[in-house]
Amino acid sequence: MPRLRPFRPADLTAILERTVSGLPGTIGVYVTDLMSGRSAGLNPTAEFYAASTIKVPIAMAVLRLVDQGRLSLDQTIAYQPEDYQAGTGVLQATIRPGDRVSVRRLLELMITVSDNIARNMLERFIGSGTIRNYMLSPGVAPAYDPLETPVTPAGMTQVLIALDSGRSGLSRDSTRMLLRWMEEAAFRQRIPRYLPESVVAATKIGSRDDEFHDVGLVYAPDRSFAISVFTKGLSQSQAEEVIGRIAEAVYWYEDSLTRPA
Repeated sequence: MPRLRPFRPADLTAILERTVSGLPGTIGVYVTDLMSGRSAGLNPTAEFYAASTIKVPIAMAVLRLVDQGRLSLDQTIAYQPEDYQAGTGVLQATIRPGDRVSVRRLLELMITVSDNIARNMLERFIGSGTIRNYMLSPGVAPAYDPLETPVTPAGMTQVLIALDSGRSGLSRDSTRMLLRWMEEAAFRQRIPRYLPESVVAATKIGSRDDEFHDVGLVYAPDRSFAISVFTKGLSQSQAEEVIGRIAEAVYWYEDSLTRPA
């Protein structure tokens, strides 16, 4: 069999540098090739506000309780006025105090449409301490604060790798469910923007003020990768364009590795 090209971090880093050249602000990227486990990035340890990317590890913490039998997907949670939050989501237009929503539905809304009320209801129900303890567990994430969670591109990519590899502590069914919701996410203007239709991208965006992010697992027919892209100081249109171009550049670099050296 012909020898395939190896993943070379320096080569991908050079590609990433060219892709973001001339742009203002701060751009943090961390990519891990799922076949070799090797990584490359730009500003991988720079801190950014997590925004809604944090909803992925929150969902993982909830699903871990489900897998342990401490919570049921069919269990319902009553909405309380303190759960209200404007921004993304659909519940804010319809839900009333006392209305009950299942854990399954709250998880789905939190991931697919980034529903802020769904996130708040789940967090209130299981407690932020439970989420913090889960994220401190080996291979998940370094920190959690309900209001101001600082994350790094490298740290969030470790969360994605834990989810993909089974090191998250989730069952296979829970992992598949969460990945399916990430694949069905309504916001597709960032990582999936320029990827071929044959590629499956399980992603979660985050936005706040002048910070626009996207994290995800990109499953291509021959080569797959985990990627986290965080931006600060760009307009939304600039950020979405460069995140899409970064993911596209990584995809074609990964694709080149499937050809004989």
